[in-house]
Amino acid sequence: MKFISNFFLVIFSILFQLNCYKSLNQLEQNQFYVDLSQIDWENSEPINISYGWKFYWKELLDPVALQTHKSISKVPLVDFRPWTNLTTSKNEFPAQGFATYHKKIKIQISERPIHLVLYFSHLYTASKLFINGELMQEKGVVSASIEKVRPDRTNSTIDIKTNKQELDIVLQIANKDFYHGGPRSEFIISSPSKMSLFKSKSLMVEIFVFGLIFGSALYHMFFYLHNRKQKAFLYFAIVCLTFLVRIPFLNSKLYEYFFPIFSFNLQSILLHYINVITFLFSVLFLKEMFRSNQYKMIRYTFYMGALIALFTPLTPSTIQHYLNFIYLVVCLILFLFFSLFLLIKHKKEAQGLYFMAIALVSLAVFCFLAISLNYYGIQGGLYLIIGYLLYVIFQTVSLSKYFAFVIESRANIEMLLHEESILALSKQRTEMQLMVHDQLGANLTDLKVYLERNMPKPIDTSSDFLNLEYIYQKVNSIIQSLRNQLLYIEDMNLIFENFITGLHLTLLRRYSDVGREFEFSTSEKVIEYFNQTKIIGKNQSYFLNIFYMLYEVCTNDIKYGLGESVWLFDYVNGFFTINQKNMFRKPNIPSPGEIELKSIQQRLEQLNGTFDISISEVYFELKIRFPVERSLNP
Repeated sequence: MKFISNFFLVIFSILFQLNCYKSLNQLEQNQFYVDLSQIDWENSEPINISYGWKFYWKELLDPVALQTHKSISKVPLVDFRPWTNLTTSKNEFPAQGFATYHKKIKIQISERPIHLVLYFSHLYTASKLFINGELMQEKGVVSASIEKVRPDRTNSTIDIKTNKQELDIVLQIANKDFYHGGPRSEFIISSPSKMSLFKSKSLMVEIFVFGLIFGSALYHMFFYLHNRKQKAFLYFAIVCLTFLVRIPFLNSKLYEYFFPIFSFNLQSILLHYINVITFLFSVLFLKEMFRSNQYKMIRYTFYMGALIALFTPLTPSTIQHYLNFIYLVVCLILFLFFSLFLLIKHKKEAQGLYFMAIALVSLAVFCFLAISLNYYGIQGGLYLIIGYLLYVIFQTVSLSKYFAFVIESRANIEMLLHEESILALSKQRTEMQLMVHDQLGANLTDLKVYLERNMPKPIDTSSDFLNLEYIYQKVNSIIQSLRNQLLYIEDMNLIFENFITGLHLTLLRRYSDVGREFEFSTSEKVIEYFNQTKIIGKNQSYFLNIFYMLYEVCTNDIKYGLGESVWLFDYVNGFFTINQKNMFRKPNIPSPGEIELKSIQQRLEQLNGTFDISISEVYFELKIRFPVERSLNP
């Protein structure tokens, strides 16, 4: 908890540093003419002069017209904010319309050259800016005829080089389709160096957040590609990517540095569809996290909402923004309550509960803060970016804890199943050994004793003797086969305990039974690998395939080979290699095509391996190579 509190303290201190501009004092906020001549612009923080603006509704006045303008009523002083949020003389202003904002400030005592910078952001409106009677900038097309208005939304940075003592600022604004008319809430003035620092701080935060979320998206995407069953990582990576698409359109408008400026209609439609994708994959992420097929009605609500939202860009622009806004707020509230409900419902098995809860609460607080500020015409993009950052960080920690829990649970289950299977197998083999030993062994031993007693007696015919000799040999063969089967069962038990030792003993016993010498060598890497790898659960079939394949190799060697059989077992760069070499019986030396390798080839196909045969004079050499199963890499 101490870490979390310190983390939030750092975040809020960063936010405090980012809002590093000064506001006018209470007295100056109520004045149209503000004296800032005592300011040391080179060393002072930027100043926000968003108070005390004269407001001319339904009038587009240029500096010349203002000098001769005579108003019937007193011109109101308002804040530099959308006129839809203003109330003057109990009048409310509609979003559609046009107006003029006027402000005067004194910037220096004497008339000397001075370089200052103005910075302010826009709503989706058209504007013209005049400084000391000169047109400095026009965004879109401003007109008293609504049909001729062409809006624009890019931020404005205006360099002012003058030797005058005052700045006479006139801003004309016209709105056609947007749900707010007028400017945003900040109008900042400072020296170029201070303005550059002010803008770069926000820009650095956006780049830092962008890089961190991009890294998180790549991490979870690669994790999913490595483990395709964990779809929660894929869905969360897609959610992160949707955050990345939004960030360049927020606050500093980073996309302007790399791409042509988009129209606001195109931006609005793009971000709306990004919102649809975000909510869809967020719901799928919750479904994977909690592994529950319940609450289908809630999920279907999101799906139906997304389907309907696909067609809102086809509606008239006057209501399109309202529909997109309603979809965003409703889905955000529903998603947050649904997420918190699942956390409470599954709190016993939910891992990373507190981190996920912090992520959701952080996202909710900062998203609603940003939405509220933007609705009232105040720049809230930076708060939304911080909300994305907190959500991604804490959700990543929560997801890591969840996956660690899944891995641990799966390992415990596999270990439990392995122990139970070993116990059941051991019990079954013990019972079988006892049954075979007690019944078949006793009967065969009695038969052997009987034959041994009767064979030395005088024999009337040779056929009887031959029959007895045949029976005697057959009984010996059965007893030997029984002994081999029992030893094979013991070898299988040993295989699961120590693969190399069990394989070695099995092959050694087979070669000893036919009077062949046998040399079996393993590299240190093989020994190290099997010391780190346990044969449990699903990997049993993999090692049994290896065992049966090498058993077939031994059978072929016994059938065709002669003399000492040399085996070398090695492990190099994720591949097992097995070399087996022996001599052939003379004079029948088969060609590689005559050797029966079908069963070995089938086993190798299951292992994704290959083999190669070489025969020189009377020597035969088999080289086998196959990869280690990916999930078994130590």
